[in-house]
Amino acid sequence: MSELKYAIRFGLGAIKAVGFGMMETVVAERKENGDFTDVYDFAKRINPRLVNKKSIEALAKAGAFDNLHKNRRQIAESFETLSAYSAQQNEESSSSQMTLFGGMPEANIKPQLKKIEDWNRAERLKKEFEAFGFFLNDHPVDVAISDLRKRGVIFSEKLERDELTDGALVKMAGIVVTSKHRSSARGRFAYMTISDPFGMFETMIFDEALITNSRDILVDGSSVALDCLIRKDEGGIRVLVQNVKKLEDFIKNTEAAKEDFEDIKQQTIRPRLNSSYKAKSPEPKKVKVIESPPSAIPQKEKIPTEIEIQITKREQILTLKSLLSERVASESEKDGTKIYFISDGKRILLPQRFLLSEIDLLRIKNLT
Repeated sequence: MSELKYAIRFGLGAIKAVGFGMMETVVAERKENGDFTDVYDFAKRINPRLVNKKSIEALAKAGAFDNLHKNRRQIAESFETLSAYSAQQNEESSSSQMTLFGGMPEANIKPQLKKIEDWNRAERLKKEFEAFGFFLNDHPVDVAISDLRKRGVIFSEKLERDELTDGALVKMAGIVVTSKHRSSARGRFAYMTISDPFGMFETMIFDEALITNSRDILVDGSSVALDCLIRKDEGGIRVLVQNVKKLEDFIKNTEAAKEDFEDIKQQTIRPRLNSSYKAKSPEPKKVKVIESPPSAIPQKEKIPTEIEIQITKREQILTLKSLLSERVASESEKDGTKIYFISDGKRILLPQRFLLSEIDLLRIKNLT
């Protein structure tokens, strides 16, 4: 029995590539015949159709076998061995015949798993993210939190608590979860979802030179440090990236203070984020339009009364939940957009209506 009073529990059926059907079978078998003693016992007692490459890899990445076998990588890369063993045991059980080695101790006929080293910490966290769609236990940036706080970095909790003002210039850091590059009549721009130890947040880059020069950094899984401009308007909070560096380079080349601090400056005049925008739209009143490519954003009067969002990944739901929670229309407001989630051929209507802006529609578009 663990001495820990609190723990995080995550339903195994929600792990990618596993599904509730398989886990219902596993739970029923465990309830009827007791706990599994090792991975061979698991393979032996579960239907061979369920012991396949996708399910074994996903469960191993998630750490579901940790109580049975500590080397996650060994299980993940031995799926063929375990699948064949499961099929063999099922066949022998069905035929009720003795095998050639029937008289030998059971341990001697268990196949050998691949002899390989387990994933290191960084690899293990990456595999957990692949299984869950987010970092469940530890976060890759956890080991750098102290270094980052002494270099003025803030985290997503300040965005969540709405503690930053419009025009704030801040330093942030995290892991690139998704990175998408788009083009419009005004030029290229990039859209990224970043994960830090306290949550996830969305960012955008409109500087084409920065996108080009940082193309090797702006990829999924990269650890990055960001110089950001905070914008707040009717579309909510936007995080606009003005510079990006590898996290390790930022820590190495930035002098640390003796105490933790938050490097937050305030911009008094809105800059043009891209010089090409300035030439096409010099009027000050168009600054807000300049920050987001017009061709990429629907006009306000064209915001639809209902939209469909194709759900293919679990991280989409986490990001949408964060976005839509602040856009719910009150019962007294008759306007609003109906939103349907499309998943596995099903069309699910969300119970509320939502007051969406042009920026919101762009964010939703970039998620799909």
